Amino acid sequence: MHKKRKTMRKRRIINIIGLVAVVFLFSTGVQAQEEFQLDKNNFTLKIEGTSNAHDWDMKAEDISGELYAELGNSLIENFKTADIQVNVEKLESGKRIMNNKTYEALESEDHPKIKFQLRSVEDLYSAGNRFSGKANGVLTIAGNSKTVSIPFSGKMKGEDQFSVSGDYSLKMTEYDIDPPKAMFGSLKTGDEVTIKYDFVFKEKSGMLTNKDK
Repeated sequence: MHKKRKTMRKRRIINIIGLVAVVFLFSTGVQAQEEFQLDKNNFTLKIEGTSNAHDWDMKAEDISGELYAELGNSLIENFKTADIQVNVEKLESGKRIMNNKTYEALESEDHPKIKFQLRSVEDLYSAGNRFSGKANGVLTIAGNSKTVSIPFSGKMKGEDQFSVSGDYSLKMTEYDIDPPKAMFGSLKTGDEVTIKYDFVFKEKSGMLTNKDK
């Protein structure tokens, strides 16, 4: 009898261990953390502002970005980290004087990049292949860093890529930046600017595979 009970206990323990292992394998198979990279051929970032003469805008021509996202059944579950960098001297207005005044105001020689580093995501909502939320992180401009919360919305585009877009307004003086002036000070830009972005991120492993072909 004792041997029979011991055998039954062993079987129960083995069954429990087996069940835990199956649950673990299933959960790790459903949810995975993947590294994504900004598609250099599929992004827009525009800075819009005002002046005492007319509205203006500048477009970024060189951006790099990487992030880690948790996927479940090919859908976004969460964003873990992100690092976005904008080359200051690749901001283009179409006007040389405006470009140079902007690079000077942003101290591009000492601080060649505008940077955003993700710290957390809140209010993440996902329905079907669409998602939205707020990206909390550190925005660094001209060497000055501020904690910000940037809204975003996005859409899965297949299993290995997604688009994300949004806009965010800030005041240049919050980053100790003097709004650019031109024409001996007669042309003055407004303090507030709005950053509008539309990015496509692709799974990094897939991008490397495509390059090897």
